[in-house]
Amino acid sequence: MAQAITDGTGSGYRGKVYSNNALKTSAVSIGELEYAANAGDAFNINTEDVNVSAVAGEQGLLYIKNNEDRDLQLVGWFIGIRDADRTSATSDTNLFKLVVNPSGGTLITDANEGTLVNRNLGSNQVFDIDVYVASAGGKTVTGANTDAVLYQYHTAGRTFGTVALTLPRGSSLAITVDTYGATFDCYTGFSGYIREI
Repeated sequence: MAQAITDGTGSGYRGKVYSNNALKTSAVSIGELEYAANAGDAFNINTEDVNVSAVAGEQGLLYIKNNEDRDLQLVGWFIGIRDADRTSATSDTNLFKLVVNPSGGTLITDANEGTLVNRNLGSNQVFDIDVYVASAGGKTVTGANTDAVLYQYHTAGRTFGTVALTLPRGSSLAITVDTYGATFDCYTGFSGYIREI
């Protein structure tokens, strides 16, 4: 006697099997970021405006530490610059860097709380992520345990790049900029989500 695959709801619908013994199915596919946003697990992190000083060398802009039980997946990095004054600059651009696990510096000890928002506009989920933003130009970042993971030259306007970075629980990162003597207002940040696995 043949066996039938039914829908289990009592409506009597049966599964269709093709001649090659494959079961007819239908599926909808969405990306991980969209899925996480629907679940209230996706976020944007943003410094908003930071006034960057004409100091020599790198200065810290953004610090992020993951205190969640799951990894953070960062999928987009954005930078915006306006009102640049390069009259004293030694270069015509700026160098942004991402460094891993900084242990100190005034970006951590003397900073403002950054903007962390849920990408599901109806969700009340609060993320356990430390976000610090430079309270002024010239903030330091010390003790990073690797060379810079990302480098990005950027001079004016807005730029956005796709990244694939995982920030495990307890790990941190910082964004720095070397203005080569210029001053400007800028913002930087990330789009991302909490990974399910």
